Amino acid sequence: ANGDATMAMVSVFALALGYLLMNIFSLSPNLSGDVCTTLFGSTSILTLSRSEVLFCVFLSLAVVAFFVIFYNRLFDITFDADFSKSVGTNIALYNTMLAIIIAVVVSIAMKLVGSLLVAALVVFPAVSSMRLFDSFKGVVVFSCILSALCALIGIIISIVAGFPIGSTIVMVDAIFYLVCCLLGKVLKG
Repeated sequence: ANGDATMAMVSVFALALGYLLMNIFSLSPNLSGDVCTTLFGSTSILTLSRSEVLFCVFLSLAVVAFFVIFYNRLFDITFDADFSKSVGTNIALYNTMLAIIIAVVVSIAMKLVGSLLVAALVVFPAVSSMRLFDSFKGVVVFSCILSALCALIGIIISIVAGFPIGSTIVMVDAIFYLVCCLLGKVLKG
């Protein structure tokens, strides 16, 4: 329950921080008035500026680098925090770093899918992966692949059909979750 409370606090903090930064660094004079975009994301990926896309790419690469560099420590503190603490690992530091990374991911995704739908981008790939894989590495790797695949498919459908991008990506995530549930039952018997 403590982890759930922490996740909720980080999510709300990330929402507030992302919205604050969007207002501070906005090039648009009417950002505060566009509540629908803030809540549900951009109606089209084509409305994102080049600097926003480059910023998202840079932060995405930073998140991937973080997980590659600190994978072993994250694995250790996730599955055996007591042992990690006993061998001298600063658990509070890694938990804080992980919370910051989650906040960065939420801030990146907020512009595209909005603050109300951003949790789906964090939760669906991980939960879907857990239906198929039992190992930490399998879940992490498949979550990354599935997240990118769902985003790509959602973006393509959104552009072709003219649907709102955020809700389209989330619906693709939901469909893949159902597929993973069915595959998991078949594969795990």
